[in-house]
Formats: sequence, C-alpha cells, structure tokens
Amino acid sequence: MSSDSFVSVARASDVNPGRRLAVTVDDREIVLFNVDGTVYALENACPHQGAPLYDGWVQGTTVTCTWHAWCFNLTDGLMTHGGRVGVDAFDVRIENDHVWVSRTPRPKPTR
Repeated sequence: MSSDSFVSVARASDVNPGRRLAVTVDDREIVLFNVDGTVYALENACPHQGAPLYDGWVQGTTVTCTWHAWCFNLTDGLMTHGGRVGVDAFDVRIENDHVWVSRTPRPKPTR
C-alpha cells in the first residue's frame, strides 16, 4: 500500500498497552486497541445495533459488545462464534511515534 493510503491518527503513546482510543479516518469512526503492544483497528460500531465497540470488554484478542455480548476477533473483525458477520478491520503501522491506519478496510477473510 502506498503511504497516502494510510493516515496518522494518534501518537503511539496515546495507545499504550491495555488502552484503547476512538479515532476518525475519512468520516469513519475506528477504535484502536493495544493488546500486549500490538495495535488493532476495528470499525467502532457493532453490526447488530450499532453499539460502540470502544466500550467493549477485551480479553486476549476478542472484544465483546456491551449491549448484547456479540464477540469479535481483533485480528480480522469477524465474530468469534461462527458466521460471516463482522466489522471492518484496518491495517495499522507504527512509525516515528505515530499510529497510522489504512483508509481502506482489509478484505474480509473466509472461514
């Protein structure tokens, strides 16, 4: 991907391990999760009824929506309990103390 397909959204220190941060990329709200030093980026709305995943419970690489307990894998955005429902996941780069997020979501994997 070219560098213009990524946008700087935060300083790396804004998303230290165990933290999360909601950001906007081209009018899309995205939530960053730092799990053990790896930053993941997901669309910040559960597809069920639009609850913000920012408020979700994180255990390992799973975020659970607080409204109805739908669970999503931070690595690919897919629901953890089967099905092909999920949220968009975005590539993330950390460079020069900045967090860069792709403007385009990753293609949905097939399971």
